[in-house]
Amino acid sequence: MIAVFYIASIVAVVASVKVISSLRVDKAILYLVISLFASALMFILLNTYYSAVLYILLFIGGSVTIFVFVASILKISVDNVENHKQGISPKIWLGPLVLAFILLVALIYGVVSTDYSELTESHEVMHEMSKYAYILMAGLALFLLLGAVVITYHFMRRLMSEK
Repeated sequence: MIAVFYIASIVAVVASVKVISSLRVDKAILYLVISLFASALMFILLNTYYSAVLYILLFIGGSVTIFVFVASILKISVDNVENHKQGISPKIWLGPLVLAFILLVALIYGVVSTDYSELTESHEVMHEMSKYAYILMAGLALFLLLGAVVITYHFMRRLMSEK
């Protein structure tokens, strides 16, 4: 689990740097989601489940989702307004999707490779950890599916406009 913690911390730092250095609002929001997912994973590994639940439900589930939908609906990106494009470009999703995939693979590896019989903690603590890890896996999978839907939409739109 130490390796998973280090991978999550590296992903959180990289995503946070991309949030700060990004010039587009929609790209910064996507990297912010990944940074919050990585932080929630670190809280789960540190056995602070209340903080992880706050990150997953309030920050990721509530506020950031609202920002993503508002940015998509209002098309506040300057490039999209100038070029008369619809929604968020699929190129923006590439970096966050790669980081989310790395985080999901590390989390699955951490859950699968842990030998729960060697741990001295009680069964209830291990059940809590696995429960929140599965919630985080579901959130990461939903983020990856959302990115796939956006990319598929743009791909099909281009395909239909060529015909």
